[in-house]
Amino acid sequence: MIRHISGTGLAGLALLFSAPAQADPVPAAISGPADLGTAVSAQIACAGIFVTGRAEADVLRDDVQALAPFTKAVTLAVDRKDHTVTASAPGAVTRTALYRPAVGCTLLTGKTSRDTLLRQSAGLAPLKPQAAKPWPLGDVQPKGPGPKVDKAALDRAVNQAFVEQNKGGYPDTRAIVVVQGGRIVAEQYAPGFDRNSELLGWSASKSIAGTLVGLLVDDGVLKLDAPAPVPEWQGAGDPRGKITLRQLLTMSSGLRFVESYEPGNDSINMLFAAPDMGALAAALPQDKAPGSAWSYSSGTTNILSRIVFNATGGSLEAATRFARKRLFEPLGMTSTLIEPDESGVPVGSSYAYATARDWARFGQLYLNGGMVGKKRLLSSAWIDFVHTPTAAAPRPFYSGQFWLNRGDDAGERRRLFKDLPVDTFMAMGHNYQMVAVIPSRDAVIVRLGWTPEGQTFDYNTYLSRIVAALAPGTGAQ
Repeated sequence: MIRHISGTGLAGLALLFSAPAQADPVPAAISGPADLGTAVSAQIACAGIFVTGRAEADVLRDDVQALAPFTKAVTLAVDRKDHTVTASAPGAVTRTALYRPAVGCTLLTGKTSRDTLLRQSAGLAPLKPQAAKPWPLGDVQPKGPGPKVDKAALDRAVNQAFVEQNKGGYPDTRAIVVVQGGRIVAEQYAPGFDRNSELLGWSASKSIAGTLVGLLVDDGVLKLDAPAPVPEWQGAGDPRGKITLRQLLTMSSGLRFVESYEPGNDSINMLFAAPDMGALAAALPQDKAPGSAWSYSSGTTNILSRIVFNATGGSLEAATRFARKRLFEPLGMTSTLIEPDESGVPVGSSYAYATARDWARFGQLYLNGGMVGKKRLLSSAWIDFVHTPTAAAPRPFYSGQFWLNRGDDAGERRRLFKDLPVDTFMAMGHNYQMVAVIPSRDAVIVRLGWTPEGQTFDYNTYLSRIVAALAPGTGAQ
């Protein structure tokens, strides 16, 4: 069920007064599935309605209630005047998310006033599209012959990723964009979505967050092997003060952080109960020596996001302007935003929204070795860092907030995806988001969707079909 709150007329006033203007008091920890359900529902529904611009009924049915068993009983109240979405469910804390133009939605915890939140973003406006410019800065595709792809096989492979059933149902693929040789060679969207639809990357956002760190490293503002500038770790004798930026970027900090998405765990409390997510993660203790073990952690990425926030001016406006000036605008990623928490820090672990074409533009930057045309945006040293697997991981599959398809023995065994080329590296996220960069095929493949809990999207099968239809590359496998 969806309630509409207009704030006009007697009926609107009645709804306005009957609906919660603020979220219920939010505890410091998410105690059960019902509370997790209303929290995640408010966040994703707010963005689906106000960022992506989708119909409220579609968002409730296809995003909220399809996400997981604990969201099936959620109902929504949408206030278009105040730009809020409130999620309710029997026995659960009611939660509200606030939309702000140019920065997206923020889940309210009751710790920060609405006026404060509005002031954080008051100086920002959405970027204007550059559609009339040539790809990749705009949408005008190059003229003349392109790569010699097997068009029929490519179209078939892309379509299969939308329509083939898997265990439990359809994969709910919403967008696929395939770029080879600097041009779009295949593109398809599910009904209700198009090339202007901003779609959530979930943990694929981490690769953008890491890239913002890389820009500051290239500038000399941050240093990979210096102690990370985290205020909570500066006390005398605090062992966390020895954790380096490199160790944070490679998920080998040694910090204790429980990534499991069960109520009460660190990841859930951070994303859905904390007004300052980076502060929650930074306050956790260290349980291993830095650099000694690999442990995937969204908390680590939000510590990195707070480092970028502090290094670029210490405000949401300054951090957003930095990301736009140094990354989004040079690439033509004019739709892209990273939603912030109540403290104003963009949630780099999870909340980047962009069109499928903008996600492809991001991949193209790395495919081009950090170059945009004839201008270098990222140093070759940073690109090398991203390609060099961390020794702390059990397999050579991670570095610099990217996943690598490397394996043992020159990549012959234990790749993440056995049928994709060994030089493939990826931004990946929940619900099977992927931006795959494949240098040996001069290609970027973007898949965005909402594959629900209990179902799968077989990256290896679907993407290898697409790769097989592309023009031959350098021969690396």
